[in-house]
Amino acid sequence: MQRSFKVFLSICLIWLGVCLWGLQASARTVAIALDPGHGGEEEGAMYYGLLEKDLNLKMAKFLKEELSRYPEAEVMLTREEDEQVPLYERARRASEGGADILISLHFNASVSHQSKGASVYITTAEAYRENLRHFADYLLGEFEAVGLDNAGTFARVTQMGGRRGDGSFDDYYGVIRHAVNYGMPAMIIEHCYMDAEADKPFFASEEGLRKLAKADANGIAAYYGLQAADGTAVTPKTAKKYGATTKALENGYYEAPEITGLRLLQYDGMTMGKARFQVSVEDGVGVTSIYLVYKHRETGASAEFSLILPESLTTGTYELEAYIPPYLELGKYDLSYIGAYNASGYDAGYNYAGGSMVGFGKCDWLNSFSYGQEADLTVTKKGTLADLHLDKIIRRLAADMESGLGRGQSLNLAPAGRK
Repeated sequence: MQRSFKVFLSICLIWLGVCLWGLQASARTVAIALDPGHGGEEEGAMYYGLLEKDLNLKMAKFLKEELSRYPEAEVMLTREEDEQVPLYERARRASEGGADILISLHFNASVSHQSKGASVYITTAEAYRENLRHFADYLLGEFEAVGLDNAGTFARVTQMGGRRGDGSFDDYYGVIRHAVNYGMPAMIIEHCYMDAEADKPFFASEEGLRKLAKADANGIAAYYGLQAADGTAVTPKTAKKYGATTKALENGYYEAPEITGLRLLQYDGMTMGKARFQVSVEDGVGVTSIYLVYKHRETGASAEFSLILPESLTTGTYELEAYIPPYLELGKYDLSYIGAYNASGYDAGYNYAGGSMVGFGKCDWLNSFSYGQEADLTVTKKGTLADLHLDKIIRRLAADMESGLGRGQSLNLAPAGRK
């Protein structure tokens, strides 16, 4: 009898433990750190008399208000006022606050003033990337539903060869990189373009901002399976085609551009100067931008410039010119990174690694090609330019920028890891 009672008691305790675990699991909260980008002296984009840093903070507060409908969502902000917060500090605050994810809120702008729509930037880290791609798909489905173009999901590798502890390439965007280093997934939401007239209704009024905040909240609730206090749940929306931008749907082409070779043909050794390159590409819709990032062999200083594309490049080998910037130090520069975009809005980035350029684009690994430093530069002389010639170069560069598609797709004028 005593043995039977002990067995019965053990079964009851196990059953009680399972019930308590189930209650605990069902009541588990999701801790979300909202990061209003920029702040303080870092104003971000500015159009129509509006500062991006202010819009980002408003968005964070509106989104927090929307998420308050969900008892399982715990929300914190990395800044509550007009404060300049370093990128690593944003990640640290989120981590110390116990966040399960950091979501950095931004508005976009392009050099060409020809881009529009919403985009999401996620980490390249294998541990988080696939789940975040699905998360981004929910968000972009919401943005499409309110009338925004889908400008795509991006994961961008470092331009300077930095590595994580596991040997994989670091993320390019600083706030994502620091969050991952704290063991936390992160993404950047670029809600729309402040320099696009088509996107203006979404950021130039409180009504538009609240519409975006609602879209954010719906995407977050759908991904985490959150229920409102009244028991209702969001029906997930997804993009019209998984991983497809609006431009890709229009073109019927869904692949990232691939670079298959690059070498320097001619360079006068001057800064400012001119160089000619031979580049091979594979792309069915047309590469619209190629830019190169170099690293000084001794000082580590970086230099970035675009190749001048007279037209979009489909599969083939081309000779292209580039103007070398005037600020380079004398000495040898190693090619560190090749970036490219195509007419469907997809990107590709190639990092140098042990005799090869290794490609990453459309949130996944691309091809690699053998590279024996055939495009490295040696700067031997500081050049001087007549005003007329300098004006010609500036106008040529401006025309090149106008042919680009958006952030980083022509001349990338922002320092690395700025978000």
